[in-house]
Amino acid sequence: MAGNGEEALYGEELRPGALVGEWVVDRVQVHGPVSALYRARHAQSGVPAALKVLHPHVAAAAVALRRFRREAATLQRLRHPHIVTVLGYGELSDGRPFIAMEWLEGQDLAAELATRGPLSPREVLAVMEQVGAALRVAHAAGVVHRDLKVQNVVRLGPGRGGPAVKLVDFGVAKGLVPGAPGSSSLTHTGVVLGTPLSMAPEQIRGEVPDARTDLYAVGVLLFQLLTGMPPFQGTTRHEVEQLHLHAPPPRPGEHAPVSAALDAVVVRCLRKTREERYPDVDALLEDLRGAVLGGAAPVEVPRAVGLYVEARLPDEPGPAAMEDLDAGLERASTLAREAGLEVRVMGGACLLAVASLPDDVRRERELRARVLDVGLALTGGPSSAARFHVTVHVDRLTARDEPHGWAEGAASAWD
Repeated sequence: MAGNGEEALYGEELRPGALVGEWVVDRVQVHGPVSALYRARHAQSGVPAALKVLHPHVAAAAVALRRFRREAATLQRLRHPHIVTVLGYGELSDGRPFIAMEWLEGQDLAAELATRGPLSPREVLAVMEQVGAALRVAHAAGVVHRDLKVQNVVRLGPGRGGPAVKLVDFGVAKGLVPGAPGSSSLTHTGVVLGTPLSMAPEQIRGEVPDARTDLYAVGVLLFQLLTGMPPFQGTTRHEVEQLHLHAPPPRPGEHAPVSAALDAVVVRCLRKTREERYPDVDALLEDLRGAVLGGAAPVEVPRAVGLYVEARLPDEPGPAAMEDLDAGLERASTLAREAGLEVRVMGGACLLAVASLPDDVRRERELRARVLDVGLALTGGPSSAARFHVTVHVDRLTARDEPHGWAEGAASAWD
C-alpha cells in the first residue's frame, strides 16, 4: 500500500471509500470468520452491490483461496432468476479475492422466522417452488449446493418486481460433473463441509454428495419453515450430528397444524439413506404441491392460543377515527407476528391471530406471556378516536390447510 491513508482504507476490514474493482465500499454488512460482506456501489453508475471479500489470513491458505474462486466460477455459470447474480470478481492488490454480487433488498428466512414465526403451508410451497427451480438448474449443471438452509434463502422486500426468493452462498458447492468448475478434489471423501443443523448423514460421514444430499437439506428447510425450529437440535455439534445419523425423522405435525400428507413429504426428504429420498427435486415438488393443494383432511391440534382484536368506533366516525383504526390494526398485526402468532383473519375492524401451543410446558408459558404482553400493549396504548377491545383465549382448535380455513367452528371458540 502507498501510504497510511490507503492502509486505513484497505486494512483487514475495508473502510468506506475503498475501491474494490469497479465498486466503492459503503459499509461492512456482515463480518464472518472466513469473509466479510460489504454493501458497495458501482463507481460510475451508483448501482448498489454486495461485495464478498476473503479475510487476509484466510486468503493465505491455498485451499480456502481455491474454494472462494470456485464459488465465483460456480455462481457465474448458474445464472437464474432465483440464484443471486454475480456482477464480477477479482483480487485486491494484496491478493485477497472478492466477488461482486447483486444487492438484495430483503431478509433471509432465518430472520423472517425469528420475526414472525412459522409460515403457512401455502407460503412454504411458494418459497419452495422458487428454491426448487434454483436447485433444478444447479443439479442439471452438475452442482450440489450442500449448505442449503434458512440463512441462505433470501426473500426480497415488498414492492420489488421479479422473483420473491433468491438462493445465495455457494461457498461449499461441489461439482458433480468431472472437469466442471467446482468438481476438483478440494472436497473429497472424509472431509466434512456444511452446517450441522442441515447436513445429510452422508455429509457427516464425509462421503461424496449428490443431488439427493440437497434434498435432505430441503427436508430440514421445510420442517423449519413449517414449525419455526430445526428437526434436530442439540447442545454440541456432535450431538446434532448423531441425531442426523441415527434418530428417526420427526414429523412437523408434532409441532404445527399440518396435514399427514405434508408430514410424509418432509419425512421422506429426511430419510437416512439417499435411495429412500426423492430421486430429484421435481418429484419432491410434485408431492409437495399435492400435499398442500390437494384438500387434505382436517388435522386436530390439541390446543391453541388466540388473540382477537376488535375496534370500537364512535357512532359517526370521522377521518381521524378511521386513520386510528387502520394504524391500530396494523400495530396489532405487527405485535402479534413478533409474538409468534399467525394472523389468520384481518377484517375492516377486527383481527384474529392464532398459534398452536407447544407441548413443552416452559415454551407454552413463554408463548402465553408474549400474547398477554401484546394484549396489554394494545389496550394500554395512546388514546385515540378508535377504541380497541382485546380478547385472549385458549381452546381446542381444528385447523384446515386451506386459505382462511383456520378453524372448524371457530366463531364460537374465540368469542
